[in-house]
Parts: sequence; C-alpha cells; structure tokens
Amino acid sequence: MNTSAHGAGIGHTELYELRETAEKGAARIFAKCEFRNPTGSHKDRVFTFMLDELERAGTIAPGMTLVECSTGNGGAALSRVGRDRGYRVVIVMPAGMTEERRKQIAAFDGTVVETSPEGFLLEGEETARRYVAEHPGSHFLDQSTNELNWRAWRSCGTEIVTALDALGLVPDHFLCSVGTGGTFTGIADVLKAAYPRLRTTAVEVDRSAALYAKRHGLPFAHRTHNLMGLGPGKVPANLREELVDDVELISGDDGWTAMKRLIEKEGLYVGPTAGGNVFAAQRLARRLPPEAVVLTVLFDSAWKYFSVWDGRYAQYATDDAPYETERAD
Repeated sequence: MNTSAHGAGIGHTELYELRETAEKGAARIFAKCEFRNPTGSHKDRVFTFMLDELERAGTIAPGMTLVECSTGNGGAALSRVGRDRGYRVVIVMPAGMTEERRKQIAAFDGTVVETSPEGFLLEGEETARRYVAEHPGSHFLDQSTNELNWRAWRSCGTEIVTALDALGLVPDHFLCSVGTGGTFTGIADVLKAAYPRLRTTAVEVDRSAALYAKRHGLPFAHRTHNLMGLGPGKVPANLREELVDDVELISGDDGWTAMKRLIEKEGLYVGPTAGGNVFAAQRLARRLPPEAVVLTVLFDSAWKYFSVWDGRYAQYATDDAPYETERAD
C-alpha cells in the first residue's frame, strides 16, 4: 500500500498520461490520479494534513466535534480520519448531493446537516459557524479559508515534480478547476517555483464563475450547476490569485461527457469534475505543439455519481449559462 507523510494509503498517486483519448497533433496530457486515495477522492490529502497540523498546534484534541462545510468528498474524508482519531464529525452539506456521498459519510459515522440547495456552500458556511457558536467543544475547520488546505497540496506538487524528473519532462502548463482553491494553489505554488516558465489555468464552471467575472469586469451571479465541489459562489480565499495566469470556463455537460469518455477509453473511473479538467486540458492541448506537456488532476471516483448517472439532479436547472464558453470540436 502507498504511504505518505499524511497517513497510510494517502498520496503518491500515479501521474497518468492520457493515451487512448490523446488527439493527434495536440500536446501531451498527464493527470494526477487523486481519485485513488482511500475514500475515493483528493480530499483525503487535505483533512489528514489539517488534523495533523491542528493537533500539533493544540487547536483540536480527540473528543471534540469537528465541523466542515462540504459537497461530500471532504465530508467523507474528514469523517474517516476524524472517526479513526476519536472525534465526532458534523458535515454541513447542501441538499441534493448524491446518495453515495451521504451514505459514505454515514458509513464513517459522520452526521450530515443539510442546507438549502439554493444557498449552496455560502449558506453551509454560515450554518457551520452558527453550529460551532451553539455547541461548545466543537471546531469549524473551514477548508474554504484555512490555508492548511492549500499547504496540504504542496506534497502533491512535489510528487508531480519527482514524477516528471523521472520521465525527463518539463511541463508547459498546469490546469485545474476551482472549488475551495486549495488544490490549484498548493500544486501551482510548487510547480511555478520548480518551472519558472510554466503557465497556469484556473478552470471554473460557467454557471458560477466568480474569478472569470472578476477578471473580465462582468457582473457575477451564482447559479446551480451539476459539477459538485466546483463553483462555490465566490472567489475562494484559498485561491492565491497571483498564481493564476489564465481562467477558462467549462459547462457541467462538458465534464459529464468527458468523464464517460475517460471511463470507456482510458479505464479511468473518475467523476465529472475530473472530466471537466480533462475537457479543458484537451481544449488547451489543441492550441499547443505536440511536444508540449499539460498537467491536470483527477479529483474523485465515478461510483460517487451512480445515482445521478445522467448528470441531472434535483437542484440543477438548465437555463442559459451567464458567460459564453468555447465548445469542443
């Protein structure tokens, strides 16, 4: 079993080159397989690291209640590590997330407090703060603003550098979609230091593209969408904007379509946000020479979405997206 500084089985995931879906004449694409962590997502890396650091600082101790706002992946990861270390875990989650997410959190003894789908993660954060204020002995980890989130991802950036060195490759571009901003920031921070000429792209879902709106001087409005974990309704505090060179948009359907192609062609059983990253990476790769190298991340696992396999669920509306996106060829 793989091991890392953050716990058994966490990290040291494969850096996989897309071959079966590679396009002739386009740049090479390598993807970090974070969906192969213990709970089936990249969030294992975050919450094990956060608990390590908070315990070391004396901020938390076993017996306390840990509270987090999550669309499900982080909830499962925190519930697992929290249970194993003697904490009670409460996950504040918008209604309408997949059945698999709720069941996985419960399987690790986590308690789910649901908020309205319209309020999404912003309402969830308010609910989490209120819960902590009303329950002595509880602590809100707040992955959206806690910089331990992005610091956890420096280990992943270092793993990518090591893997590329072994292959004798220098990357040209790193591309990653944005939820809390931690994954993008931590990896980009390491890669930009290692490869000064590297360019980065933050990817947002078109229905909740706060950074895109900010950079283009456009009004921003959050709309419900079908890429769980992305588009939180704000530019997250853990996204260090100075590390972002470009911002690209994808639609939810882009992510779901690319996900199913990755499953069929590459044998990568990933979720739609991973599909969204690959969709945007392939779009970018068409604009680059074939010797160029593009890096991205595969966040979570396909099994977390079996109950909504058509990509349509209760809180997702299909009215027009607020910004135009470049379509796939």
